[in-house]
Amino acid sequence: MLYQSGNLHKQRDKGLPKMEHFPIVLALVRAAARERNPAVLQHAQRLREALAQGGADEEALALETVFESIRAAAGKMAPARVVLSKAMVAGEPITPNTAVPVDKETSTPLAELWTIDRLQNLKAPILDDRPAKAVEHLVDQWINADRLQEAGVKVPRTTLFFGPPGTGKTRLALWTAQKLGLPVLLARLDGLTSSYLGTTARNIRALFDFANRHRCILLLDEFDGIAKLRDDPQELGEVKRVVNAVLQAMDSRAGTGLTIALTNHENLLDPAVWRRFDARMEIGLPSAGTRQKIAERYLDSFPVAVGAIKVLAWMTDGLSGSDVETMCDFIKRYLTLHANEHTSVVDALELYLELSASTSESPAVLSLKKGRSIWAQEALRSRDLKITQADVADAMGTTQSKVSRLIARNSVN
Repeated sequence: MLYQSGNLHKQRDKGLPKMEHFPIVLALVRAAARERNPAVLQHAQRLREALAQGGADEEALALETVFESIRAAAGKMAPARVVLSKAMVAGEPITPNTAVPVDKETSTPLAELWTIDRLQNLKAPILDDRPAKAVEHLVDQWINADRLQEAGVKVPRTTLFFGPPGTGKTRLALWTAQKLGLPVLLARLDGLTSSYLGTTARNIRALFDFANRHRCILLLDEFDGIAKLRDDPQELGEVKRVVNAVLQAMDSRAGTGLTIALTNHENLLDPAVWRRFDARMEIGLPSAGTRQKIAERYLDSFPVAVGAIKVLAWMTDGLSGSDVETMCDFIKRYLTLHANEHTSVVDALELYLELSASTSESPAVLSLKKGRSIWAQEALRSRDLKITQADVADAMGTTQSKVSRLIARNSVN
């Protein structure tokens, strides 16, 4: 049962357990936040105040984190309804019935169309503070293009997002289009390359011609596949023709619309192509705090304790946001299948590691494989996340006293 605020402080002073079933309450609040249910959120705010007054600082802080995410979503990361200058993005409107260009030999579409309706439900990406601020400034320049042009200032029209796989580059580009209210013409490597001599260069020209005729953002995924170094000894003369076609196409679009390119291998790009981008932004692996926010998002509908999510953020050191999402999906499946059993997040993590072998493992993963006592000690030494024995207990589905005994027993041995 839920403690009343008047009694909670007294019970905490006596060292009794934390608020019973709080993970379930927190999951309900997160769900209400996602649906923007004002009545539930108002009661949740009252609960937070009561918990804070009663000395339940950890639970109050967890609820406050949810409210902070609501404020952030309603503020800087919320999609804005803007009207871009026609001088900035010109052309015919795109509709769901607009036919994209195709490869003439195979009839394969050269791109995928993301209409504004399709972009509407896309969630804002979760980034570290520095790249988040950089993206906001980039979008702000596009929104205020008229002001910049009136002042005689050049507006950046070409942007390159680069970094390791799974860091959210594609999601970021699509969300940017959502915020600008523009459809996306998404071209991937497999839709442009061809084994026929000269066909790839022709496909590139056809793609850019289509983009230049329509009001859209041109999104080039796996960009290194069509913009490689022209002095690569492993490549034939066709690569030079393709890169030249890319350069000419980008130059022709320079004053017409917005272009975003994505690559996991920026070192493979030809220097001349690299220089064509007005903005070049690295999207790196997420920090510990960002990984915790990602885990909170993907576990928000499940009764996972705050401490367990903190431990999960530590466990995913060195992983991408996509990896964290995959791990969270596995945990949700595991908890669903074992809902009637006494199980824990660590149980799910151990099984996940058995089914997801990797050649690159973080110290956190290696310590878990050595046993729970070793893993618990390593987690408590984390510098990025201040993990406590209570957090470890949440992750193990046990009590703090049992965690203390486990660590003490290992220290003696």
